[in-house]
Amino acid sequence: MILAILDIVLVYLGYIVTIWFYHVFSIPADLETLNLLWLLIPSATAFIFFYFFDLYKNLRGSSLKRQIYSRILPVVIFSFFVSAVSFSGSLMFYRKSFFIEALIIQIILLSATHGGIWLMANKLHGRKRVVIICEDENTGQYLAQKFNDHKWFAISGYLPLDQISHLESHIDKFDVFLLSPAIMGRIKSDILNLCIKNGKEVLIVPHVSDLIIHSAKSQQIGDMLVNSIYAPGLNIWQRIIKRCFDVFACMILLVLTSPIFLVLLIIIPLTSSGPAIYKQERIGLNGKPYWIYKFRSMIQDAEKITGPVLAENNDSRITAIGKFIRAIRLDELPQLLNVLKGEMSLIGPRPEREFFISQYMETLPYYSYRLSVKPGITGLAQVLAYYSTTAEDKLRFDLLYVRNYSFSMDMKILFQTLQVVLQRDRAQGLVKNSDYGYQSLTGSLEQDKVI
Repeated sequence: MILAILDIVLVYLGYIVTIWFYHVFSIPADLETLNLLWLLIPSATAFIFFYFFDLYKNLRGSSLKRQIYSRILPVVIFSFFVSAVSFSGSLMFYRKSFFIEALIIQIILLSATHGGIWLMANKLHGRKRVVIICEDENTGQYLAQKFNDHKWFAISGYLPLDQISHLESHIDKFDVFLLSPAIMGRIKSDILNLCIKNGKEVLIVPHVSDLIIHSAKSQQIGDMLVNSIYAPGLNIWQRIIKRCFDVFACMILLVLTSPIFLVLLIIIPLTSSGPAIYKQERIGLNGKPYWIYKFRSMIQDAEKITGPVLAENNDSRITAIGKFIRAIRLDELPQLLNVLKGEMSLIGPRPEREFFISQYMETLPYYSYRLSVKPGITGLAQVLAYYSTTAEDKLRFDLLYVRNYSFSMDMKILFQTLQVVLQRDRAQGLVKNSDYGYQSLTGSLEQDKVI
């Protein structure tokens, strides 16, 4: 709430400073107070945009660069929106470009202020020493690389479960303990009790089943407390609201993107042999197959020899124009037709092929739960993860969406998708496994020192 009020004040201050510049570093005495107070309305409206871009989450979840970048796009879109509204009538006592001209000052104020807050918080609370408790070296390496972009954490190494006896005598040397999802039962309880007793923070990578329990509702039966868990899916009113929004938004998007459709329909066949649009069978709601439409970004018959395979980083099958349209997700535009047909939704878990679903189901039995809602063009896993994120990690985001669906969540995902399409690293293909250089703490703990 404090950050939200601060943002409103900064946006309003940007307008006042713009007026101050207009009048050569002064505000005229004859300027009506009512006009200045009127600027509070668009300033407060900015909060709606910031909220749907989900700017008020934990600072530790982002780098300084992303913390600043995440505020630029929302304030730009907001300024163009308010400017467009001002063009509809005489709503402003200055020229109608006022809101656009104030944008630069607002970006400077927001970036400097939130950058300063991030740096201060990082100075006070950052660089915490993290130990990863896991079952083996591969898991330790995998979890450690997740911290590469987070300046608030310093990975000290990983501790295999077979060496957990070292933990209690060295627990004071570390600040945070990350538990892998495979650690469950009595061992998990013992580690939690030990860390809590010593005032240490614990980060838990949830098992998929934990996400299902997390959304349970508590109720009392006699003198017994129970958790009530329902089958995943949307109720009738949620499905009606979601469908109405899909049709309305889809019609608008088709009109706005029609020039892009026309250009790609011409350019793709000219730059590589084959049609501009191709279709591929995917699995939809309740396991029902359907044909998905996409702009072709690879050579024709790309899987004729290899069979179904996921795209890799610098994949040779991707065409020159394909690299561009994949980077900003333009290849997904024809799926708006799938949404109109009722086979997909704008927001939901990404549809997958039966070939890959069969593979995932062997190790991820909860994978079928994501089929309890319509697949989407974009989803929670698409705005919070990467193309190269593992199926298990994406499944956690998908189940979080299915179990906690709300219309406001859909709106947040839709707004955040605008940011994601401008980040090319989010669209990179799979990267082969590599050693990230994080080492086991076993040897160093035995020598009574920290890596």
